[in-house]
Amino acid sequence: MKKQVWVLALLAGLTLSGVQLGVPATAHAASQRTMKVYPQRFRGTWYHYDGHGKFDRVKFTATKWKTAGFNNNQRYVSASKLKQRLVTADPARLVRHPKWTVGQKMRVRQANWIDLRGWNQSAGDGTYYKVANKRYRGQKMTVLSEAGGAGVWVTQHYYPSRQVAKQLKNHRFHGEVYYAS
Repeated sequence: MKKQVWVLALLAGLTLSGVQLGVPATAHAASQRTMKVYPQRFRGTWYHYDGHGKFDRVKFTATKWKTAGFNNNQRYVSASKLKQRLVTADPARLVRHPKWTVGQKMRVRQANWIDLRGWNQSAGDGTYYKVANKRYRGQKMTVLSEAGGAGVWVTQHYYPSRQVAKQLKNHRFHGEVYYAS
């Protein structure tokens, strides 16, 4: 009987201490804010060549994210402005802003990514980007990778010039996790 009481007391103590340790983490998360500006290494214009004579383009400035490209041979263009808000804010209760974006830095598979979502997006995955140095045929180059989905699966890569984008087309780099195609 004494053994059971001791085990129950130990479990109760662990449970209570876990609750106490969780409070400061929650208080810290409540004060965290989304990104105010895009990191310097993302800024500039990036190109992806689809292999059929067309280029997709992503451009980052300090606070703007612009994309242009083709989907089913239809040209699309979008632009949004990065805005900062509390991470814990309920997007459904915020004033509607269809051209605003929020961004959060995150670490996935030993890489630093940014997760971009609509200002009022309350569910689903965002669009993820990372900038990394990659090697192709012995040459080192800077690559912007775009990903999506719950697994942060890479969909395509962008390069700082059209020439490099055309040369690499839909190249797959070793060590990346891609969408199944």
